[in-house]
Amino acid sequence: MVQYGHDQLSTFGIGADLGEAQWRSVLRQLIAKNMVWVDAEAFSTLKLLPDARQVLKGEVGVLLREQAASVKGDRRKRVTKTSVKGLAEAALNAGALERLASLKAWRAEVAREHNLPAFVIFHDATLRAIAERAPQNLGDLDGISGIGAKKLQAYGAEVLRVCGAH
Repeated sequence: MVQYGHDQLSTFGIGADLGEAQWRSVLRQLIAKNMVWVDAEAFSTLKLLPDARQVLKGEVGVLLREQAASVKGDRRKRVTKTSVKGLAEAALNAGALERLASLKAWRAEVAREHNLPAFVIFHDATLRAIAERAPQNLGDLDGISGIGAKKLQAYGAEVLRVCGAH
């Protein structure tokens, strides 16, 4: 750290007030929000995903559950909610939010059926883009990041069915 001058960075020491359990909670949530990825092939290093760029630049905020440090003798974890402006979903209108909820439920069902993690079906960012676009036909899905020809063929009709319900 000292050898490379990391201790001189303006961000050095930020987060030192959080315990290990709290940092693990933050990382789990960032992974779930598709902002961080664990690269198992590169010694489990953490990689930032494209959704993290806007957060790092301060252009977009993120909502995370705050896990309080456990009090000695109290084995229960205390959880409170905290909010930060700018979450991508906050920009969606009511119809898009309904579509997004339905798409997430559909994705979870498909993932369970195929015994896969949900993000393998579609990332959250892809579902947000679909919900926002409100596609009426397969052509409307063209150009959405995360939907290639294979996924369009495998899931396109179902995505349209789920979106058409709203």
